[in-house]
Amino acid sequence: MTGTHDVADLAGSLVDWAHGIRPDATVWVAPGRTGAIGDRKPASDGEIGIRLVRIEGVAGPRSGEAVSRRLKLEYEFAVTFADPVVEQQALADLAFAILDRDDLSEGSEVVRGENSALTATFVLDRRRDLPRAKPVRETVFDLHPTAQIRGIVRAENGFPIARARLQVRDSDRLVITGRDGGFAFSAPGDTTLQATVTAKGKTTDVELRPGDPNLITLAMEP
Repeated sequence: MTGTHDVADLAGSLVDWAHGIRPDATVWVAPGRTGAIGDRKPASDGEIGIRLVRIEGVAGPRSGEAVSRRLKLEYEFAVTFADPVVEQQALADLAFAILDRDDLSEGSEVVRGENSALTATFVLDRRRDLPRAKPVRETVFDLHPTAQIRGIVRAENGFPIARARLQVRDSDRLVITGRDGGFAFSAPGDTTLQATVTAKGKTTDVELRPGDPNLITLAMEP
């Protein structure tokens, strides 16, 4: 009985299974309410009523690819025969047959019953595949440590030159000095940059390094 996923399938299979054990009995599925089997008038000399008396849902095994749920279903098999000895034999036949099944719940190695009825708990598993994660493409990031290049552009007399233009060579980076003639921008660490500084028609080429004061003097006198 492994591979069953629906309670309706299990109930129907239990009817066929019980009838195969006792072909001389009428086998039927009883409503779940208490007393439903006893309230029914027997339709033949021998009957087996199958009733779902308890249901329990639990989380089953989970993996990275699937999640499962498990139902524990407790069924009652009520046996009624006109001959008491035949009834007892039918109970014993069902008990042995239940122990031979491979879909019993864990801990159901012992089959018990009273008042001409047996109870057994069966397990249904339902598995749902989880969507697979998109493959991660390998990406290499070339990370360079960055540093700050700072400096001041000033005239020969020491006065700062505001609005001086500092063009980093071989790039589109253009830096404008502030009122105090100062400038600052990020650059790869441990590097030397070539730049051209222009202010008021005067131009000079300089080297800029992180960590240096980078004092740039423009000859502003004609």
